[in-house]
Amino acid sequence: MNKHFSVWLVAILAPLAWMLPIQAQDEENDGAADVVMITANPGEGAALEAAIRDYHLWVADKPGHFQYNWYAIETGPDTGKYAARSGGHNWEDFDAEYDWQEEAGEKFQAEVAPHVAHMERMVTVEMKEYAHWPENWDGYTHFQLEDWYIMQGQGRAFREGLATIHAALTEAGYSNHYGFHSVVSGGKGNQINLVLPMKGYADFADDADPSFMDIVSETLGGEDAFQAFMSEWSTTFKVGDSWLVRRLPEASDYGDSE
Repeated sequence: MNKHFSVWLVAILAPLAWMLPIQAQDEENDGAADVVMITANPGEGAALEAAIRDYHLWVADKPGHFQYNWYAIETGPDTGKYAARSGGHNWEDFDAEYDWQEEAGEKFQAEVAPHVAHMERMVTVEMKEYAHWPENWDGYTHFQLEDWYIMQGQGRAFREGLATIHAALTEAGYSNHYGFHSVVSGGKGNQINLVLPMKGYADFADDADPSFMDIVSETLGGEDAFQAFMSEWSTTFKVGDSWLVRRLPEASDYGDSE
């Protein structure tokens, strides 16, 4: 693959002083997700992973349970921590109540929580109109993420620019995949996350044809037009932390892994 969407943006905008498995869903839903950042007690990472797998297997037959994928954070300021995500929800899923929840809470507190030093939760929603996910998720083990922040009063301009880029990439059959998620609660103001599915570190390599820059430049009328567009669009948002996560199959298992 060629450099991912974010890498191209960095390469183009750096001279201008400008510096995101997610699961495909088979049925329509609101695209809401529960995301938890987890810090294990020192030296207890393996114990936490074993405990959460046992908990997942216990809760697997409970109606309405959220199914979380667990990830190890491999780069960025939270390296060594974990992220857990349950996606593809409708908003009413968060309000549902079940008779097994009290027992589940007690089991979690007794068996999982003792290994956890800190947890921080956020709720996100997929920006489906800007997504280009793989049709087949086999082999996708890593995800590069970036925190983006839309500037105050620039939401419309940001989305118009993103729509232009997304339409160009879609029309040209761009080979790389990406998607955006808006942080509804728990993050910072106007925060969105860019998510880039990867099959490993080799996907950082630059070998796609046509490239991101080639596609968007042609759509906009040439390299100069592309540079002018990116220069203007870059003023509508800023980029925060970037981080790579690796899915943990065993910690994500609910007894249905192949």
